[in-house]
Amino acid sequence: MDMRKIVEKGYDEGEYATHYRKQDKLNKLEVKFLSKLFKVLKSGKIIDFGSGTGIPYDSYLVKKGFNVTGIDISQKHIDLAKKNVPKAKFVKGDFSTLKLKNNSVDAIVSFYAIFHIPRSEHKKIMKKMYNLIRPKGYILITLGINEMKMAVGKFIDSKMAWSSYSAEKNKRLVEQTGFKIKLLEEEHHNSEHHLWILAQK
Repeated sequence: MDMRKIVEKGYDEGEYATHYRKQDKLNKLEVKFLSKLFKVLKSGKIIDFGSGTGIPYDSYLVKKGFNVTGIDISQKHIDLAKKNVPKAKFVKGDFSTLKLKNNSVDAIVSFYAIFHIPRSEHKKIMKKMYNLIRPKGYILITLGINEMKMAVGKFIDSKMAWSSYSAEKNKRLVEQTGFKIKLLEEEHHNSEHHLWILAQK
């Protein structure tokens, strides 16, 4: 079963954009983490791994003066993101395999996306992020907190797939890559549970 094909088809055929956030208003946890990022990173270039429709994060980052490039596997989401955030750049592709220049960005953000890639590849993704950001740069990411090699189920109105390690294993994975964790918190919202991490190279 090809996890990437499930995820791409799920977002292309599903109605994520009509069920979830339609504006760049952030919740308390998001404000907490992004405010911390803004304190240490006043401006610069940010790549968003799994940018979705561009709302709320890329829109918010652009309004704060950052140069944003979003990468997403769903063509439907890329098309919407270009309309939603015309001042950002959006590229269709798989952020885990797309070739990018090392030491070329100040930060990488990735919200609710890494766990749509098989967890056996998460170590490689962490290393890729580490290499892409400049010295002293940052990552702001969300990961899963439940052990699952691959789970397939319904998300809103389409088939979707997830893969994750536990919160403790994910924390160790980030640190073993070489990042220094600056802020970490678990998010529990309805049936969804996530780990938020802000870390520095």
